[in-house]
Amino acid sequence: MGFTARPGPDRNHTAGTTRLDPDYWHAAPTGRFEPDPKYAPVASRSEPEPQPAPAAVPPVPMWHRAVPNSPPRPPLVWLVGVHGGAGVSSLAASLSWAGDAGQRWPARIGLAADMDSPLVVLVARTHMRGLNALLRALIAHRQHATPAGSLVVGVVTIADVARPLPISVAERRDEAEALAFQLGARTWRLGWLEQWRSYEPHELAEWTPSVDSTPLHDGDPTRTPPQPVRLLAEQILTTARSAGARITEHAHRSAGKASP
Repeated sequence: MGFTARPGPDRNHTAGTTRLDPDYWHAAPTGRFEPDPKYAPVASRSEPEPQPAPAAVPPVPMWHRAVPNSPPRPPLVWLVGVHGGAGVSSLAASLSWAGDAGQRWPARIGLAADMDSPLVVLVARTHMRGLNALLRALIAHRQHATPAGSLVVGVVTIADVARPLPISVAERRDEAEALAFQLGARTWRLGWLEQWRSYEPHELAEWTPSVDSTPLHDGDPTRTPPQPVRLLAEQILTTARSAGARITEHAHRSAGKASP
């Protein structure tokens, strides 16, 4: 059981503007994420072979209205499960600033009151079905079959058992994480959480950045999220704040250029 972060690059994104709560990222860090050397491009001495155009992929499932699972405060980031049973509901219940989008992508992105944040974190379980679904979702995003303006800021894979992955499954996870890296997203791995088996999502304690000190983990997930979840939450929040700040800055610059 545990949590592992895998770094990805910071990138500029010119997505459509959205209503993002500034309290979530007013203290956003200015540092850039360094790429993982494992996925560094390899220089080639010869001209690359021409590649056939990728086949078109169908659009991902999406909400064509405001996401109905919105908490009272507008979420900074939406958690999207790429398959059923990914763990989105339990994870979203543990993060006060994240929304549960189910298995659909938010598509109504903008400034109006009924529109949603473009920031998305994809969630999958670490079995072959889940990782294949994650890979398909990332390919769809690369081929622009996701809602216009969506920004995948990260990918979370959650262990489906408390045992090491089979080699073929581990390789598929590496493949999905490599593609996420190429798309500018960060990747995180959340280990098996036995505590989540005994509770409904609404019974789980949530983590919020407004808490000055984190209570000592006492093993009761209804009192405080397990430590791996808190560590994951801190890194997702930092990444989402940085992305939100860039989007807001871009929106302000665009509005300034449009003013007479």
